[in-house]
Amino acid sequence: MAGPLDGLVVVDATWGMPGGITGMLLADYGARVVKVERPGTGPVVGANLRKVLDRGKWSVRADPATPRGRERIDALLADADVFLESFGRGRAAELGLDHAALSARHPHLVCASITGYGDDGPLADRPGYEALLNARLGMTAEQRAHRDGPIFLGHPTVSYGTGFVTAIGVLAALRARKLGGRGQQVSTSLLDGMLTLAAMNWWWNEKDISYLARSGKTAGFGRTRLITDPFRCADGEYLIPHTGGPGSFKRMMDLLGFGDRVQTVDGPEMQVPLDDDELVVARDLVPQAFRTRPRQEWLDLFHAADIAALPVLRPEEVFEDDQVRHAGVAVDLADPDHGVVRQIGPVIRFGASPAGIPAPAPRVGEHDDRTGEVARDPKWRPAAEAAVKAPLEGIRVVDFSSYFATGFGSRLLADLGADVVKVEPLSGDQMRPLGDLFEASQRGKRGIAVDMRTPEGQRIARELAAGADVVMVNYRPGKAEKIGLGYEQLKRLNPRLIYAYLPGFGSTGPKSGLKSFAPLVSGLVGLNFAGAGEGNPPVRRVMGNEDQYNGLLGAVSVLLALTHRDNTGEGQYVESPQLHSSLFVRSELAVDGAGQPVPGLVLDADQNGFSPLYRLYRTSDGWVVIAVFGDAHFTSLVRALGRPELAADERFRDDAARLAHAAELAAELEPRFASLTEQEAFDRLDAEGVPVEIPRDAPVMPELLWEEWATDSGRVVEHHHPEYGWSREVGTTIHLSETPAVFRGPSPALGQHTREVLAELGYPAGEIEALMGTVCKEPQGTAETTA
Repeated sequence: MAGPLDGLVVVDATWGMPGGITGMLLADYGARVVKVERPGTGPVVGANLRKVLDRGKWSVRADPATPRGRERIDALLADADVFLESFGRGRAAELGLDHAALSARHPHLVCASITGYGDDGPLADRPGYEALLNARLGMTAEQRAHRDGPIFLGHPTVSYGTGFVTAIGVLAALRARKLGGRGQQVSTSLLDGMLTLAAMNWWWNEKDISYLARSGKTAGFGRTRLITDPFRCADGEYLIPHTGGPGSFKRMMDLLGFGDRVQTVDGPEMQVPLDDDELVVARDLVPQAFRTRPRQEWLDLFHAADIAALPVLRPEEVFEDDQVRHAGVAVDLADPDHGVVRQIGPVIRFGASPAGIPAPAPRVGEHDDRTGEVARDPKWRPAAEAAVKAPLEGIRVVDFSSYFATGFGSRLLADLGADVVKVEPLSGDQMRPLGDLFEASQRGKRGIAVDMRTPEGQRIARELAAGADVVMVNYRPGKAEKIGLGYEQLKRLNPRLIYAYLPGFGSTGPKSGLKSFAPLVSGLVGLNFAGAGEGNPPVRRVMGNEDQYNGLLGAVSVLLALTHRDNTGEGQYVESPQLHSSLFVRSELAVDGAGQPVPGLVLDADQNGFSPLYRLYRTSDGWVVIAVFGDAHFTSLVRALGRPELAADERFRDDAARLAHAAELAAELEPRFASLTEQEAFDRLDAEGVPVEIPRDAPVMPELLWEEWATDSGRVVEHHHPEYGWSREVGTTIHLSETPAVFRGPSPALGQHTREVLAELGYPAGEIEALMGTVCKEPQGTAETTA
């Protein structure tokens, strides 16, 4: 395969989705990923996941529990750049495959470890499976659903979040190695993946300001003029609107027939709360109005009025969407079981280093005899040793985006040491009134306010781009070109520029001109149906959405492009739309040649889980969730439940048999759990070493923000925000041993660094003064700024 990682060698000894996602990301963009297969490992939940997660990889058998297996792994590592492992806390050291041991033999090696909860804190020794973490931290209570009680999350959001942060950590460590010559340890965890995704919704500030209104376990938008729920239409199909655009709430109410009952807001609508009558209209009457017309009729009306709205599709329907077909992101790969399997392929578009079409997933051990061919490409050789403080030191990013997604991506780059300059209009980013979102996506940046409708403002923008390493834009197609900020225009000023374009749907195609907001695209790609359970109507919201995912994929995109530039000196155009990031996190979905689903993960109708051994069980007074993989844990499970004979039952003799007889196994287990209290079930299983948790009845995040171990590890930061006062929020979740990510301060005030940045561009003091108040803006009452 081609791509920005062409020639990189990765040895992947992980097990499960997070590591599989990380390896797939690296393989999709050119890395030679050698997957280490442990002999005797059978199919797991969603056996078809291998068809997707292991595409483009090599498969080599080696058992790290044996001396011979470790020797084979170490031989591979001698010519590798990256080692991925998920052995579990402390296990790599026991095997002699931890970074401390490996760095002595392979000082160039980047070692990435994925655990459940990290290496510190009170949960570090708990079993690390996504469903267990969701239960332990209360995410099963936060998900809205069709029944009471905790809900098994149908979309593996934490696995994708962890895969993203691990890939970002690896790419950051590789860049630090390029600058400083040595490898380092990258430590990530499911906890870090969850916290990264939670950053937009959870914070504390002493003024108690939040765009979310929480009532009991779940969150809603309260009195804000924001509507983003799925609505059933007259034909039984669903759509999701979004009223976040300027004037969209009032225009939507006009179309629905309630225009005379809501006020016209002069300025940002999100700043004006709903009055009592408007609240009744927005939360109670709107659903009834949608049932008066079929879905397509509503979509046509909304799009004509420039209101964001998209259909809510069933998972397999996404492959037939007109924009998905236009983008060509689905690939057909040969498959021994289905003839062909269509899946979501590489989703990032690189102008200078495009990804190729991946090879189908290999047979286990297919490359056992080819390990001698693994060799590091000369362009990946480390540089001479030098002092490096941050992976992105010396990199300037100019962020012209608005709203959350792109800004979140550049904020992750700021955490890694980039100097990020956010450019806003004089009125400010439309997301500024939503403090949680603005802080989570804009902290650690410098901010300037410029009227880019004027020639002078456009000149400032171009001068910023001329001196930048990266420009990030999420305008709708054509807008950047109108103000002189298109890629070809800026490339003439700065040939080494990386131009990251993160629109809603793409630069071309039938939906390219539409507005895009979360969670509309999540509905389009089937997440609302996936979270609902088989055969159920879509849930209102799912954990994780395209805003977070697009920011994460945007950061990956920029890091990949920087890697290519470091190796070749070449800048390039990069396109990573919200639609594409939402498709990427549906990678577990595939269809055969006839368009029939080849599902990797399917939530059952009762929203209990994916299989009889990875699901919630109702007890006599509550619930427990289990994650049982392999013969040893199954034997321990049935022994703890007083049914040891099930371990010898032919129907349940191994992983494959247990999957084939899933309904029968569930029927055997359900009455045993129902006869125990949740504490009895937990105590019995935990004593036998069976991975189990009791689901919390509320999210843990408010408490976690105050845990001393969370602040000590940097996962939570406390700081004083000029507008919100003392605040606590999610901190850094990408942990590098030698060049750590850092919290670089709160989000900037509007125009806070305008004078400073203009001075850096060479503007004399008199000209800066003349620009203030007309073309540029600074915080009122001060001519001083802080870095």
